[in-house]
Amino acid sequence: MSEKHDHQSHDHLKPESSSIQAKPVYAFLGVLAVASAFVFVLIYGLLWALDRQREADQTPPATRVVMPEGMKKYPPEPRLQGAPAPEGPSLLPLDDWADYKKKMDAAATSYAWVDENSGIARIPLERAKEIVAQEGLPLLSETARQEIELAEATRRKVLGAEASGGRIIR
Repeated sequence: MSEKHDHQSHDHLKPESSSIQAKPVYAFLGVLAVASAFVFVLIYGLLWALDRQREADQTPPATRVVMPEGMKKYPPEPRLQGAPAPEGPSLLPLDDWADYKKKMDAAATSYAWVDENSGIARIPLERAKEIVAQEGLPLLSETARQEIELAEATRRKVLGAEASGGRIIR
């Protein structure tokens, strides 16, 4: 008969390692900390040196604008809506639109001189419609009508013609 050993010795077996060694991880973290500290000191030193250089340079900028006492310099037109302006903050978009609409409605419904010396006036739209309905539109002069007819005839020739190939169209 064969001998069976139920209780074999497992002394040669050990638990598996996690294969992560702590020493390289600590070395990497140490190098990272030293490099970060070096970069911090380098940037801080550069900022300090640039501040000292700026303080030592007393020449005024080439584009310096000296404003009279109590005046502010505003950006050029057109400014953003709601931005500061000489007469106070400009209107916000909806308020600006309402103000513009009021002005246009007032202009469309009122009489005013455009050029008083030439006798050109602005009249309300409704009144202008009535005048056109009563009197009709003004007629073109004979020379203007001939020019328009000539331009239309030339257009027909050009659009209806074959490729000119550099030839003069008559």
